[in-house]
Amino acid sequence: MVKKLGMAALAVLLFWLVWWAIAAFSNSALFPTPWQTVRALWVIITSSSSWEHIGISTYRVVAGTAIGSAVGAVLGLSTRYWHFMEITVKAVIYPLLQSVPTICWALIFVLWFGLSDTTPILAVASAVAPFFIINIWEGLKELDSNLTEMASVYTSSRWRILNKVIMPMLYPYIFAATRSSMMVAWKVVILGEIFGAASGMGYMLSIAFGSYRIEQVFGWTLAFAAILIMFDYGIFKYIDKKFIRKWKPQEV
Repeated sequence: MVKKLGMAALAVLLFWLVWWAIAAFSNSALFPTPWQTVRALWVIITSSSSWEHIGISTYRVVAGTAIGSAVGAVLGLSTRYWHFMEITVKAVIYPLLQSVPTICWALIFVLWFGLSDTTPILAVASAVAPFFIINIWEGLKELDSNLTEMASVYTSSRWRILNKVIMPMLYPYIFAATRSSMMVAWKVVILGEIFGAASGMGYMLSIAFGSYRIEQVFGWTLAFAAILIMFDYGIFKYIDKKFIRKWKPQEV
């Protein structure tokens, strides 16, 4: 554990040294030093208005992920019970959501809804849904058919079998989809806010860029990276260790 922490600290130190060396060598206002970036980050985190924008972006990420996960989960599960939905999801819905770039959806939503919460939320939802479709789809392929057949002997209710047998076996896949989706959602919401919102972290990043405050651009970028690290290594890693691993199949 101590060795891993030491190596991680060394990697961070090397990153900052390389950054400082490049900034010093370029001697350009377009490439701030680590100290200038940290100072800009301090200004951001000590400003109440900045936290309002962070809160707005967090709300959009959570709302968009919730909508996208619900739609993706329903579509993924429907492939098990309705042959028509299986063909529709495989041939139309999943390829459409997966192949169209997020920026295209963002621009379409801007045209439809203007500068509002709806645009970044729906942009996030459109990016998140494919993760749930494909993860649940793959999870259904890996289900233990013996357990589902045994359950059908004791009850004819599809809902009870889904709730008591199928869903617990899908928990690891759902968690993996949620974890991946949340990381993507944070990246997408910034893009959606740049094009279609008048608030949020992406909007503030756009304002800093438009006024050539490069250190603020780097500061907001660093804040964004810190949030992603907190979600991935803090929240999701804890949930994985505490709750999800018991649902994963044991290696024989």
